[in-house]
Amino acid sequence: MKVLILAAGEGRRLRPITVKKPKPAIKVCGVPLILRNCAILKELGLEICVVVGYKAEEIINILDKDVQVIYNGDIKKGNAYSVFCAKNLFKNEEKFLVLMGDHLYSPEFLKKAIKAPENTAIVCEQNEIIEIEEATKVFTKNGQIVDIGKTIKDWHYIDTGAFMCTGNIFEILEKLFREKKTVEWSEIVKEAGMNIYVVNEAWMDIDTIENYKTAEKILLKALIKPEDGFIAKIFNRKISLRITKYLSTYDLSPNLISFFSFFLCIVAACLFFLKSYLLGGIFAQFSSVIDGVDGEIARLKLKKSKFGGFYDALLDRYADAFLLLGLFLSLPFNLFRFFSFFFALLGTFLISYTTSKFYETYNYRAESVEKYLRLLPGKRDERIFLIFIFSSLACFHLVFIDILLFTLALLTNIRVAGRLLVARSLEGVLP
Repeated sequence: MKVLILAAGEGRRLRPITVKKPKPAIKVCGVPLILRNCAILKELGLEICVVVGYKAEEIINILDKDVQVIYNGDIKKGNAYSVFCAKNLFKNEEKFLVLMGDHLYSPEFLKKAIKAPENTAIVCEQNEIIEIEEATKVFTKNGQIVDIGKTIKDWHYIDTGAFMCTGNIFEILEKLFREKKTVEWSEIVKEAGMNIYVVNEAWMDIDTIENYKTAEKILLKALIKPEDGFIAKIFNRKISLRITKYLSTYDLSPNLISFFSFFLCIVAACLFFLKSYLLGGIFAQFSSVIDGVDGEIARLKLKKSKFGGFYDALLDRYADAFLLLGLFLSLPFNLFRFFSFFFALLGTFLISYTTSKFYETYNYRAESVEKYLRLLPGKRDERIFLIFIFSSLACFHLVFIDILLFTLALLTNIRVAGRLLVARSLEGVLP
């Protein structure tokens, strides 16, 4: 299926940002708006065509070579003319998706939008993000659009700027352009008698500076993973997202950030070995925060890669080992400490291994079926936070390092044993 993105407008209301470049080309969290949408659409397997007009070269320069470009030579004729310019390429399509180039769409929104029936306007219900005064409202009767516009008094839904069209739309366009010079897309929607298709996933019409700031917040919030550990949710992400927002303006490799997080752990391990426990704990905890930044940057700036995920996981395992080794070597040797260290190290590695193996085997995240077991601190952010707390207490007495190693050994291995029992209970239940 093809998608037609309308990106020919001037975006006057977003000035001064749009003085030098068109709205679809402005960067939101380091990535041009239209490029972010194109990346999602490509992952969904759609062929992309973009209609350009105002400062066309600015958009063309950022698009990938496999994106087809159509020129709108007269943007004063209204945004419906942009669709009309694509007649030769789209008139024989059974159905195609039309999107506004100055909108930000989430992956979840677009996944549902492409399932819309033909001749439908994709709408949403009112939510706290949408500014009602600025939104395009939709009035319906029996599921069909009766009126659409920003100033209508009675309305039921909000227009999302997404429409599933057929080749018949060009007959309507030809008819209206014979009657008048300027035609708005809202007129076409009414003339076509479009039905509605409700999608309540995240999207954003970036019309104002306030919208722009809200869009940044939406993108950053989307970086929070549902499988995040307790500490990551309440502490680490609040700091890492601020760092990520700042770093998004620079062209940094996520792999470089992964290495920096690893380097901080090596420094922390050396400080533990030298019995500088408080400073070592601070470095360890900061490395845990930075460990979230690499993934956030990768997802936010469309730099995700299989190698990056593998590289990060590998460095994390080395970092975990060095942290525990630094703590163990800072203490006089005895068997209790050795076995505490050994099982803490073993449990730490097995937590990671069983997480990936469980998903590979059952196609479920272990955390989603662990129930009360997931309340046990065992994820990496939780383990490093325990290291931070107990190493800070070790300034008063070294017994807290013994307690730390024993606690990590106990918690991680209980979590692993629990996963084994969960896996056993799923035998014969899951296909």
